[in-house]
Amino acid sequence: MSARKPHRAPTPAMTRLDGLIAAPFTPFDRKGDVSLPVIAQQVRHLLKTGVRGAYVCGTTGEGISCTVAERKAILEEWVRRSGGRLVIIAHVGALSVRDAQELAAHAQACGADAASIVPPNFFKPASVAGLVAHVAAVAAAAPRLPFYYYHTMMSGVDLSMPAFLEAAERSIPTLAGVKFNSFNLYEYQNCLRACGGRYDIVYGVDEVFAGALTLGARAFIGSTYNYAAPLYHAIREAVDAGRLEEARAGMARVCAIVDLLEQHGGLAAGKAMMGAHGIDVGDPRLPLGALAPARKAALVRRLREILA
Repeated sequence: MSARKPHRAPTPAMTRLDGLIAAPFTPFDRKGDVSLPVIAQQVRHLLKTGVRGAYVCGTTGEGISCTVAERKAILEEWVRRSGGRLVIIAHVGALSVRDAQELAAHAQACGADAASIVPPNFFKPASVAGLVAHVAAVAAAAPRLPFYYYHTMMSGVDLSMPAFLEAAERSIPTLAGVKFNSFNLYEYQNCLRACGGRYDIVYGVDEVFAGALTLGARAFIGSTYNYAAPLYHAIREAVDAGRLEEARAGMARVCAIVDLLEQHGGLAAGKAMMGAHGIDVGDPRLPLGALAPARKAALVRRLREILA
């Protein structure tokens, strides 16, 4: 049996991610247009609350609901406003592989730190080999950026991630890891060990934060870090110090926040919660619905009670 071809590290190499990385909301004005000036407020708030980076135009950022031109402008503003103080990861996934390649090339050109891709969710990759081919085609458009595959329950593409990593190791030289958004902690552990543990497996389900932390997760990408980051810092400190009852109490508060999201429209509720910090990111785009002002105000009050 011939020896396996060695994996080439991303060029330039990127250190493993650590800490909280927010998946920021894309701000829209009353007309539904992107409101770029609000991004400066979001950057200041993330830095103030100890967040280490931003995953731009992902699920929370409604990237799939934005045009290619809008996504470029949004990313450029995040890069400009963060000024190197946040790790900026550009989500470049799209239904069209050509759009995804264009966005990946732009992410590299405008100074993003890494790129990431969710698979197409209409014409879907049907096999690990098909998924690797799609990701490789997009990653090749940004050959100097570390690349993260976005494994999410929402995409409908439920392929083995350890198998993907084993196959991608030979085909995608810039692959840095996986944004792992799944409750399947068994598969998560196998991803951590895949390929000798060389890949950065970033956990992405906020309500299982402490569980993933105890299994070895060091970096986390999530939406609730936008408005509740100090709560997660306290949970991580408690877990690291062995204060498990304190960590469990913190996670109960996390679940209370996620319950609010589940009960009040998910993304629309999350955008409303930014009002607790005086940041107006508007309503989500169609086909998602907006919340009435009174409901938004009630969510802000309840969030403040949970975080108090």
